[in-house]
Amino acid sequence: MKLYLMRHGQAESPQIDPLQGLTSAGREAVKHIAQQCVSRGACFEQAFHSEKERARQTAEIMTGIIAPAVVPQLLSGLKPNDDPLLLLSEVNRWQQDTLITSHLPLIPGLLALLCAGSQRPVFEPASVVCLSKAEGKWNIEWFMSA
Repeated sequence: MKLYLMRHGQAESPQIDPLQGLTSAGREAVKHIAQQCVSRGACFEQAFHSEKERARQTAEIMTGIIAPAVVPQLLSGLKPNDDPLLLLSEVNRWQQDTLITSHLPLIPGLLALLCAGSQRPVFEPASVVCLSKAEGKWNIEWFMSA
């Protein structure tokens, strides 16, 4: 099983867009990352995002390029300051390759729980890490940032 943890693309300021959707540069960066993921053979059968507009838009761009048949779903527990420990058992039960798009500090926090002791990347906007699970243990396969 593979798990892709992604920080959303660059968002508009709340003064420009109260919902803080992606900027045009943010959309382009996510598209670029999605194309790079395709070149690495990325694929997933399910995708989840937080309730924030920027995470939803990021998930939609990623699925549109990588897995067009997948419809991204809202998943509770993915807001920026939610406790990643509450997601851990759910993530460990999944059998399908999965994309999660969320925020700081949740994404690096979840990665730290899954890959204890591993050196962890810095998540700039539109960054994604690919994890694989073997013998009950998660390992970082690759990381990419826009």
